[in-house]
Amino acid sequence: MTRRIQTPRPRRQVRVAGIVAAALVISWGGPAASAYWQTLSSNDGRAKADSILAVVAPTASASAGAATVSWAQGATAAGRQVSSYTVARYSSATGGTKVAAGGGCSGTVTARTCSEAALPSGTWYYTVTPVLGFWAGPESARSTGVTIAAATPPAAPTLSVPAIVNIAKAASVTVSVTAESGSSVTITVTDAPPAGTQQQTATQTLTANGSVQSTNFNLSAFKDGTITYTAVATNAAGIAGAATTATSAKDTVAPTVTGVTLANGGSSNGKAEPGDKVTIKFSEALDASSICNTWNNTDPVQTISGSGVVVAISSTNSLTVISGCPSLRFGSVALGGSYYGSGILQFSGSSLTWDKPALQLTVTLGSVSSGSSGNATQQSGTPTYTPQAGLTDIAGNTVPTTPISGASTSRF
Repeated sequence: MTRRIQTPRPRRQVRVAGIVAAALVISWGGPAASAYWQTLSSNDGRAKADSILAVVAPTASASAGAATVSWAQGATAAGRQVSSYTVARYSSATGGTKVAAGGGCSGTVTARTCSEAALPSGTWYYTVTPVLGFWAGPESARSTGVTIAAATPPAAPTLSVPAIVNIAKAASVTVSVTAESGSSVTITVTDAPPAGTQQQTATQTLTANGSVQSTNFNLSAFKDGTITYTAVATNAAGIAGAATTATSAKDTVAPTVTGVTLANGGSSNGKAEPGDKVTIKFSEALDASSICNTWNNTDPVQTISGSGVVVAISSTNSLTVISGCPSLRFGSVALGGSYYGSGILQFSGSSLTWDKPALQLTVTLGSVSSGSSGNATQQSGTPTYTPQAGLTDIAGNTVPTTPISGASTSRF
């Protein structure tokens, strides 16, 4: 019997057969298959099956309505590292419907961490699937659940601002808010509506802890008028609540003296006597309590009078009000003439009147209680008023203590 000698198959044919076998595995498994053929040498057709291993369960955390997912490096059974991953989430620890992650976790992720924002409320469990080329490995176990708070806006914050912003306060205006703990509060300050100039705003953000939080604004460049403050709280889920507004009146114009007048109310021109008046006029209403601490800013006209109100004229012809209120501020008037006679010249039973609508402060001389006035002589000097330190307007701006001259024709 003749034996048939079998000729060895050429190496090229073996390699082709391996490629065909690999192609069959690919076609059978498709992109989801975790096993594939790995070539052992470029010089022959030898190959072995390799597979992608599942990564361990990822870790997940939630903050401000977003989830951050991180996981370990993936690899194959042969030790080849995985280059990319897909991320999904479930609404339960087991079972449920798989949902592809969105945001920074959508599609194929090449890093080993990603974030998905604007999540629906609820508890979510994340998985990671390793991908190598056209092959996908098995899905990982699920992460622990991360809870996203319901989209409930925080309550409107409380807001405290000064009623008035004056010269002294403008560079550091204190604004205080109270908002839901864990939220952030954005405070926006806007100046008076434009009047030929651009409206200005200033914004600061605070982290609320449930107690009063304060911050300071420099509003020096803002226009005088109404300043509006708006506070909005945003909770940890990124949900903004209703706004709270408040206003201040900005007044940074100091009051000034606009007139000083002596008026004869007695029987003799040129002589200081009962009924004579000194009237000081201002550019705006003063804070009445800065003149006499018992006065207020509500009554249009306020007066102190009687035996306790004493006016004095010194030997240098300077008039002052020396008593009448527990705390009294007036200043002094250089009369510009020789009204002093002798002794300690004082007039008791005098009066001091603040007329808010007229913007004027008037001193009326009472009867001579000591000393004597000079002889009646026509006077030619000009009275000069020096305000006492501490006089202010209603906004708290101080009256300059610079001497101001009146009309040269006015006299007792």
